[in-house]
Amino acid sequence: MSQGFLGEQLGSFRLEEVLGSGAMGIVFKATQETTGRPAAVKIVQGEVADNAKLLQRFSREAEIIKQFRHPNIVRWLATGKFRGTYYFAMEYVEGSTLDKVLQERGEIPWLEVVDLAIQICDALQYAHQQGVVHRDLKPSNLMVTPDGRIKLTDFGIAKDLDRTALTAPGRTLGTAAYMAPEQIRGTPAVSHKTDLYALGALLYQMLVGKPPFSGSSAVVLMHCHINEPPPRPSAKVQEIPKALDDVVVALMAKNPTERPWDADAVSVILRELREKAEKKQTVAMVWPEAGSSAANPTRAGIGVEAAPPKGAAKSKKKKKGRSSGVSSAANLDGDERSFFTRDRMEVGGLVLGLVAIAALVAYWLWPPGAEYLYRHAVPLMESTRRSDWLTARAEYIDPLDKRFPDHPYREETQAWRDKIALDEAEGRAKLLASPTPTPFSQPQTNGERQFAAFHSLASKAEAEGDELTAQRYWREMIGTIAADDPDERKWLLLAHHRADDLATRIRERRAFVEQQYLRAVAALQAGRPREASAIQGMLREKYGRYTDLAEFFAPVPTPSPEPPPQPTDASDGEKSPAEPE
Repeated sequence: MSQGFLGEQLGSFRLEEVLGSGAMGIVFKATQETTGRPAAVKIVQGEVADNAKLLQRFSREAEIIKQFRHPNIVRWLATGKFRGTYYFAMEYVEGSTLDKVLQERGEIPWLEVVDLAIQICDALQYAHQQGVVHRDLKPSNLMVTPDGRIKLTDFGIAKDLDRTALTAPGRTLGTAAYMAPEQIRGTPAVSHKTDLYALGALLYQMLVGKPPFSGSSAVVLMHCHINEPPPRPSAKVQEIPKALDDVVVALMAKNPTERPWDADAVSVILRELREKAEKKQTVAMVWPEAGSSAANPTRAGIGVEAAPPKGAAKSKKKKKGRSSGVSSAANLDGDERSFFTRDRMEVGGLVLGLVAIAALVAYWLWPPGAEYLYRHAVPLMESTRRSDWLTARAEYIDPLDKRFPDHPYREETQAWRDKIALDEAEGRAKLLASPTPTPFSQPQTNGERQFAAFHSLASKAEAEGDELTAQRYWREMIGTIAADDPDERKWLLLAHHRADDLATRIRERRAFVEQQYLRAVAALQAGRPREASAIQGMLREKYGRYTDLAEFFAPVPTPSPEPPPQPTDASDGEKSPAEPE
């Protein structure tokens, strides 16, 4: 059925390729003929169109998306029925589903998880404020753009709290790996906190690389969600802030009343973590530093091991016929038992603790050299992933600049910092320039206010084909930013980048047009007026709107015929060469 639709046109949308399919319909990539922009068009399958209840749910999804205006939720474009086929069109999002990202990368560094989770919280909070519960929050329903932006999609089973539910009491809808206990039971208790439970399961998967519970069937998974305590990510991941570890467990509380109040409350915790990391402030981690009192168990704690981080968990394998830990003493013979006494084990633990402390002191007394830090930063900064850049800055660039202020790579490390700052500004600029006003599109700092003002002027000039003026506006913005303010520097870099991009574009375009213009003149002079006219027509069609190229679109000068040679005054009586014989 899906292949039969390829090439067809529904309303103003021409279907080009299949993006995916599900129980409710098929999603195509399409082009909106009236605007030329790409779109995602969802159509109902035959059995859905014949089922009044399912068709009503399909229509409801379109209505829900239609009312949303949020940068982290896919945007509605149109709804209609064409030749008996029901469809609705949404914005087409470049990028991959979070599901594919996790398949490719496995676990994601906690700071990047925090960044993605904040955006998910913002989308959920907005939907919940509109009275809508998604009820199917999972990686495949989240798009991640190349610049790390989240787009929440697929409201096919969303529940509008202001309307009568389309799901009969006791019926379960959702994906088993992320379903809250109240959703599994099918009780009327489904609320915005049902989405928060799924958010906790989603955060766990991003941090660990797999969902919190596993099972051979949906029934097994549902049993785990109802009866098993929520696992801590720190049982599998060594580097994780305690606050993040705690919030995952709180989100997955069995009782909805024990979960955070709303997505905004979760976002506050995550933003504080991100702010501390960005300001290089201490972030309390689950696993203490080696040598600290928290890392050394008390006498009563000997033999009781906390949930190990992922690396340690894999390295401790039981040997056949023997069990691990202190209990293994029961399987030893008399001589071995007499050797492994509690006193000796305590002394051994103390020695290991002293060794760990000595290693830590040695690290700080003899830290890695400048060459070591630089070499480890290079491959991370050459990556296309922002998370790698942040890792390079935190683990290598900052220590390099701090410990070796006169190192020979200072110019390059500053360029790396500018690269990260410019990327931050570009991401924030997209929100500030969004045509849909939201609380996140309001400028907060001087740099953001200057960007909003000059972007408006430059965009208007570009729309009118006056890119020279647009370039001048960006140059003017540079003078409004304090160059020595580290927080505002990213907007200075952005203004330079926009102006330089325009300058390059203007220069390359002019060189091309000038080359083609000379071809047209040469063709005309060679007696090929049609070729000359075709070249100039092409130039006028593609570049005629640019004010800096107006000189090239005057009529091509027609070569004037050479004047006949004039007779010379030949006093010797010889004829002029132009005279006939």
